[in-house]
Amino acid sequence: MLKRIPTADLRVGMYVDEFCGSWMDHPFWRARFVVKTTAELAQIRDSDVREVWIDASKGLDTERPAAAATDRRAADTLVDLIEDHQRRRSVVASRQGRLQGQGETG
Repeated sequence: MLKRIPTADLRVGMYVDEFCGSWMDHPFWRARFVVKTTAELAQIRDSDVREVWIDASKGLDTERPAAAATDRRAADTLVDLIEDHQRRRSVVASRQGRLQGQGETG
């Protein structure tokens, strides 16, 4: 089961399936692995990555109940909705700026 968790909740024994963010934000050459040492854990927490996807079927699970974990599809949908909303706000602001400019020149 895939779950998106903050890096603060990551523990040794968890299987990292994906880092959230750019591949340049983390110090590892691979993105899928079991966190085996506290040194690896510290490297992840000290990086710019704030969240990771873990696979509880391949490593340790969180201590939180599954219902509290974020479903990947729901999270992706939410991100898509937020990005769409931001694009629409940008278009509206741009159009409002043009309309205000037309009113000042007339």
